Amino acid sequence: MRMLIGGIAVTMLAGCSLPASLVPGEPNISKYSNKIPKDYAACVLPLWQQQIPKTTQTPISNGYRIKAPSIITADEILDIVKYKDGSRISLYQGPPWAKSDAMRKAVRSCL
Repeated sequence: MRMLIGGIAVTMLAGCSLPASLVPGEPNISKYSNKIPKDYAACVLPLWQQQIPKTTQTPISNGYRIKAPSIITADEILDIVKYKDGSRISLYQGPPWAKSDAMRKAVRSCL
């Protein structure tokens, strides 16, 4: 019985740590850019790394995901995917008190 309760507790905690883009919901910011995903990612990545040096970029289907890790709340995640002649940009951030204004500005400045 203890193992069952422990397993349930671990499962519940794991659910709390899922990145925002993996759970249902709308992005905090959804924009379109005339830049192709590679060019847009090349603009945003160094700006995010200035704020959070451990920011990483990984390829995803039709584009890239840029992730800035957070010690306290959910990671900030930016999905950049091919859309028509440019890109669709989706920014997922944590709770309102933890959102980074600098990250949002970088997203907008690279459009």
